[in-house]
Amino acid sequence: MKKMKNKVVFAFAIIISFMIVNVYAYENKTYINGYGVELTQKEYEFVNDYYGFDYFENMTQEDYNWISVLDINNNDIDINVIYDNDEVNVENLLLLGNVSINGTSHTTSSKKLVIAKSCSSVKCTILTNLTWLKNPSVRSYDVIGARFDGTSLYTNTISTKVSSSSGTSYYSYNQFLSNGFGTSVKLPSGSTNIIVEQSFSVNLGGSIYASYQHATSNISLSTSKKYVIDQYGLGSVFNFYGSALGVYDGMAGVNI
Repeated sequence: MKKMKNKVVFAFAIIISFMIVNVYAYENKTYINGYGVELTQKEYEFVNDYYGFDYFENMTQEDYNWISVLDINNNDIDINVIYDNDEVNVENLLLLGNVSINGTSHTTSSKKLVIAKSCSSVKCTILTNLTWLKNPSVRSYDVIGARFDGTSLYTNTISTKVSSSSGTSYYSYNQFLSNGFGTSVKLPSGSTNIIVEQSFSVNLGGSIYASYQHATSNISLSTSKKYVIDQYGLGSVFNFYGSALGVYDGMAGVNI
């Protein structure tokens, strides 16, 4: 009987050891692409969730440096994603008084908006990403930004970049308001694979509402800045006025 117990204990110990080895191997697995960028398992899973499964193959060191501010290996990461399915409900926009369009839907190019956060003991780092799934026909001044509810910017340092087949450009056409901010970005002409990204930090607590609004006609930089930050605005962020009314597509926003 004692021998049988010893065998059971031994077998159980082997199983536990095998499980520990497998967990260790999983947590320490790394991925390396053709550009020499190396990701841990946790970073690799984040990239797939945040960018999509095809992104890692072409990821550069500059791309890795962009997400490294989240300190993914040491922090819990929250992500919220929304897809623009080619049609925006105009009835909802009309209730906001932001557009005047005949018909039942307003067609836009497909795109995906993502927000992610990583928090320390004093602040949260926020990344937002707008990926164009189809090439936009209008390349004018789009707007990306956020509204704050119960929090505020940790610093006024905001980084905004536009990546495409033509390379990477950084934009600082920022407009700060008491309850949020917006940044105007110029979409590159003739480029494909357009991604618009933004990084900023906020104080702990509260909620962040992020929005990306695409200009459906060619406008000036000054027109793109004609908005206030408002919960009833497009994407729960941008309430346009004046010559900017009816210009933007009304894509829904994300929050975290």
